[in-house]
Amino acid sequence: MKMSILKKEYKNIRKIDKLELSFCDQNGKPYKTSFVMMANGTGKTTTITLLKALFDGTALNWKPSEVKKYAPQKLDESSNQGEFAVTVMLDNKQYKYFLELDYANGKATIDTLCPTRGRENLLHFPEAFKGIFTHEFVRRFVLDGEQAEKSMDSSSNEAEEMIKNLYKLDEFDKILASNQKILSELQSAIGSCGSEGSLSNLRTRRKNAEEAHSRLNKQVKKLREELEAKQKQKNEKELLRDKIDRKFESLNKEKGDIQRQLSENKKEMDSTITEILILTKSPYLINQKLCDRMVELGNSMTKLKLPKASSKDFFVELASSAECVCGRCIGAAEKNAILKNSEKYLGNDQQAVLNTIKSSLLNCTFDDRLSQSFDKLHDLTERENVLNNNRMSNEERLTAAGGEEAEELKKQIDDLNQDIGAYQNDIERIESKDEDDDTLDSKNNLYRAKREVDRLEAEIAKATQTNEALHKKKMVDELVSSIKQQSTSELKKQIIRKSNEKLKKVITDDNI
Repeated sequence: MKMSILKKEYKNIRKIDKLELSFCDQNGKPYKTSFVMMANGTGKTTTITLLKALFDGTALNWKPSEVKKYAPQKLDESSNQGEFAVTVMLDNKQYKYFLELDYANGKATIDTLCPTRGRENLLHFPEAFKGIFTHEFVRRFVLDGEQAEKSMDSSSNEAEEMIKNLYKLDEFDKILASNQKILSELQSAIGSCGSEGSLSNLRTRRKNAEEAHSRLNKQVKKLREELEAKQKQKNEKELLRDKIDRKFESLNKEKGDIQRQLSENKKEMDSTITEILILTKSPYLINQKLCDRMVELGNSMTKLKLPKASSKDFFVELASSAECVCGRCIGAAEKNAILKNSEKYLGNDQQAVLNTIKSSLLNCTFDDRLSQSFDKLHDLTERENVLNNNRMSNEERLTAAGGEEAEELKKQIDDLNQDIGAYQNDIERIESKDEDDDTLDSKNNLYRAKREVDRLEAEIAKATQTNEALHKKKMVDELVSSIKQQSTSELKKQIIRKSNEKLKKVITDDNI
């Protein structure tokens, strides 16, 4: 499946009377990469918007005011019709797509020129491409600067969403929805084995729980969008503030030095915290007394000859023999006695685990690596506090030097920081899995809402005697979710690897 854009044509689109851009060489072969450079206000954003609206078909739903936005300033009979056309190669077959703009009536139409069917008044793709050009796919396929910035932002999940849409991983969600629909239809067909009113009540409650779960998902999505918008506003204000700060060379240099030191200090803190987490997985490093007790436990296991040499597996095998190792015959009574007493012994696999534990206990050796890491983290935390105080002092002096404009920008940035913090708290609360928080319930928390849906689904399965169907549905759900998760993970690794291979050609020391 391959797509190449061969040509773009404009006619009566804003300031463009007529323009044709070819992306092919003299032999008609498309260039591997093409750059179109245009001055500000001459049509870059317009081109991207038209491409998106053409390929996902949303232009057909444009209001008259939206269509008329693309009209030339002076309309007459020769310019009241606009056209944006794109010629593409789809799997070695040439197609041409036309977005026709009727400025007089405020209407947009889309035509397709197919290699075999001629020109038709519809948006038509070859069979292999059908269902691919969704709104979400096209929004990311035709990439603008703002979208690219969001994709590169580590605080945003846009990069992962882009992978899911470009590689159609969102199709897995449709499978999950179909799976749920099949179960619901089966339960409706079977009906209740008890009170019909009781089953109806359960279905109503499940529907309410599903709606609450859906509402919370939409709420989180909206909060993330608002959070991104606030973050973007903050970045813009900080750029304006930096522009003012650059007027004061010494103070601005001091600001840059503090920010650099804060960044380096944070990296060291993150590294130290990671080291502490790794070291705490070895409890004998916590203190000398605990280490001594663990070694003592290992010595005790040795004295008690644990695990025992004889294993449960030996006696189970013996019970199936015709005679004992002592030469006596093993009848039904002896066999039952041997199997019953074999439960007092450990299996080979359990013995192996105990041997590993004993070996680990005997090899425990205390050192001060953990305490040194904690001391280092304490020093780094104190250094961070000092640097933050220096940053605040520097910011106050820069604000005073910058006058009212800098003061106003500082206030706006502080307000945006408060809003960002509030959005982050709301998202964290909705997505929390804290079992001890009594304020969370199925109406304000995604985790508990999903748990309530699952509980009611199990109740309905019990009432309709479809427990086996529910079990199979859960198996399919787990399998599909696992495939989706693993696919996303592997695609991310592959994209990072391939991107770094390309980056090394121009940037040798900075990987993604």
